[in-house]
Amino acid sequence: MSENDQKQPDPASAATPPGGGARPEQLLAKEAAFWDLQEERIGSLYARPHDWRFVPKLADIIIRPRVKTLLRLLGTHRQEIKSLVDIGCGNGWLCHATAKRGIFSYGIDLSPKKIETAKRMAKEQGIAHLCEFVAADVMDWRPQQPVDLLTSHGSLHHFPEFAKTLTFLVEHHLRPDGYMLFVEPNHEGMAPAVAQRLLWWGQHPFWKRFFDIDFYLEVTGKQTLDGPAAGGDEMNIRHESPAGVEFFGEHIHLDDYFREHYEVIERHFYHYYASHATNAFYVFMKSKLIRFAWRLMLPWIVRRETRLLRDPKYQQFAEDGLWFLRRKRDAAAR
Repeated sequence: MSENDQKQPDPASAATPPGGGARPEQLLAKEAAFWDLQEERIGSLYARPHDWRFVPKLADIIIRPRVKTLLRLLGTHRQEIKSLVDIGCGNGWLCHATAKRGIFSYGIDLSPKKIETAKRMAKEQGIAHLCEFVAADVMDWRPQQPVDLLTSHGSLHHFPEFAKTLTFLVEHHLRPDGYMLFVEPNHEGMAPAVAQRLLWWGQHPFWKRFFDIDFYLEVTGKQTLDGPAAGGDEMNIRHESPAGVEFFGEHIHLDDYFREHYEVIERHFYHYYASHATNAFYVFMKSKLIRFAWRLMLPWIVRRETRLLRDPKYQQFAEDGLWFLRRKRDAAAR
């Protein structure tokens, strides 16, 4: 299937996207430009990481519990999931992984540069025939036919009018008895106790000499450790994207929303302490000895944290949540 074969909505019959068709074009353009620029400079981000996600040997440890859950869910429901749409697919990593399991995978992203990379990697891995990557606004695009799985990994919370947007995507992209698998921020920012503790370490007269405070301030755009981010229009690819900044603190409580509107088959929570502390004690850490010690301790920390996040009082401050959903039975039957 080629991009030219994609079934586009019939203007006379297609429903109007949220906002009465008035999409924030300027913001979409800025968002695409941000991710294009990040992809152009991706080598420099890995060469000098500003976040644990750009340290592969540590990222593999931190995301291992989540990946294990993803693979289990896909394996358990493999006979029911033969196609999917990944919203905000980035470089296509999820589509590549699912295509290798025989699932036809559509990857949609605003960034043409990310899509170029996704296509190239699919070709290199010999799975291009099972992937379709499109640089587009997913609200204006349709699959040839409704898919079995609608998924997103950190993209949905960037959409304005979240509830209306998700309803629209489910109605126009997913078959009636299909599944949804979303990994999204469950809590914007650190748990207060974690933030307070890390700030204490960063400001302690003895320990602060080990932290690369200048690099941290550069990344966050702050003037001081506990100050607000500085303004300005210059694009900082090491910080939040334009849409993330625009809607920070505005998205609804996803766990409550999903449980109210959909059938929750499974839900899990990840990253209470390990990810933030890895940034503090490895990414922004000058001491090679402390970095080495943190790398050794990290698997144990992640295992302990995974057990900790079974407790609801910690779940509310988990950085990420994973929800495996489907329409409620009465809604799917209509």
